[in-house]
Amino acid sequence: MNNRTCDRCGKSIAEGELRYIVKIQVFAAYDPLKITFEDLLRDHTWDIQQLLKQCEGMTEEELMRDVYVDFQFDLCRACQKAYVTAPLPKPAH
Repeated sequence: MNNRTCDRCGKSIAEGELRYIVKIQVFAAYDPLKITFEDLLRDHTWDIQQLLKQCEGMTEEELMRDVYVDFQFDLCRACQKAYVTAPLPKPAH
């Protein structure tokens, strides 16, 4: 028998039992660029050097996580209902 576990509450989900899959994608948002003719003429060497300095000491994985990450979770029926009702935790005050 191939059991799964609910990633939210830890309950065992037996093979054939109803379960739900949650897929979450987190990616960097961007606004469309507005490029002017002056932008095309400008030397961007300094900007590129600054960007490379920001990346120094970071691994490829760290850099990628700043751009895109995806997750997948198994949920039991009770946790699916709770998740759909309130997918984000309430802010702590």
